[in-house]
Amino acid sequence: MNLEELKATRDGFGEAMVAIGQNNKQVVVLCADLSESMRLNQFKENFPNQYIECGVAEQNMMSVGAGLALAGKIPFIASFAVFNPGNNLDQLRIAVYSSLNIKVIGGHAGLSTGEDGATHQALEDIGMVAALPKMTVVVPADSDQAAMLTQAIVAHDGPCYLRLGRKKLIALKSLVTNLPAIQLGQAQILKEGQDLTIFACGLMVQEALKATTELAKVGLSVEVINLHTIKPLDEASIIKSAAKTRAVIVASEHEISSGLNSLVIQTIAKAQGKELLQPIAIESIGVENTFGESGKDAGLLQKYGLDYLGIIKKVKLILEKKKKLNP
Repeated sequence: MNLEELKATRDGFGEAMVAIGQNNKQVVVLCADLSESMRLNQFKENFPNQYIECGVAEQNMMSVGAGLALAGKIPFIASFAVFNPGNNLDQLRIAVYSSLNIKVIGGHAGLSTGEDGATHQALEDIGMVAALPKMTVVVPADSDQAAMLTQAIVAHDGPCYLRLGRKKLIALKSLVTNLPAIQLGQAQILKEGQDLTIFACGLMVQEALKATTELAKVGLSVEVINLHTIKPLDEASIIKSAAKTRAVIVASEHEISSGLNSLVIQTIAKAQGKELLQPIAIESIGVENTFGESGKDAGLLQKYGLDYLGIIKKVKLILEKKKKLNP
């Protein structure tokens, strides 16, 4: 595929913000000296009166955003995820407690940040924000979804966190025939299957689809569900799919101790003995109790088992576990 056809989720976000700036003068963007990396340069140029450069002062930036929300504006507070919400969780918590209509944008998240290394690879941000009451948390799987979900959180009245990456990705519409529409809070079923389910978010959705193509060659029917909205989680879709396949893999570019992994497992655990009458085999794919490191994005994903080959290895384990649980 031509490299020009690949786009990062941050690109879709930047494009959406320009369209939003043209149509909604209540939107104000605050950035911590990272307008180019966050793809906000065009917004900054076109709408200077709706852009505030806060410098490398993320805690202050969150507080300024809270003040703007109190004044009736819709602030988009943008920086790398390790700094936002990493550095300003205290200020974010108070803003969420106050039910302010703020939109927090965490860029360069996950191992795929690459050469910037462990200090800039946010692997705990989803868990941090998902633990906050009233918070909406979204993780788009491609540039198109990033644009659509950016528009969706503008329309949503309440605090939101949008997680973005810099790795260029294939558009899902080129991987999935009849791609379902995306809706905030509703799981996106990309492929139906019978043998096991892969729940994924972000770039792991594409890795799951690649793995599914390979697994189909050996006769395995895999269901792939994009949980782009981490909170509120579409629990009904999770339970329905788990009941059908009785084998679940949760894949996210994040620490497995929190975030999507823990929320899906909690959902399944709560349903055991109720909606789920048979035992469910579960495996997790993510970063396990470690920080990242510097390296090429593809190499890091492979090393930590977050590529399609890592998923295929987990599939072998999960099918063995499923057989033992459901003899």
